[in-house]
Amino acid sequence: MNGWTNKHYGALIGVVLIVLISILGIGPTALAAIFGVIGYFVGSYLDGEFDLEDIRERAQNRGGQGR
Repeated sequence: MNGWTNKHYGALIGVVLIVLISILGIGPTALAAIFGVIGYFVGSYLDGEFDLEDIRERAQNRGGQGR
């Protein structure tokens, strides 16, 4: 899989989701996708790539803009 772009990965994920929806149905597939996203963020937080403090600061600064 050398040289794959984000478009390639996006297409692969789309195909996998369609296959899962056709086999399992939309409910179980949506639940699996939601838990996959949650797992991704937990893993990136544990690896130190996801900074909750930075997100909090950005959210607080966004509320003060334009006033």
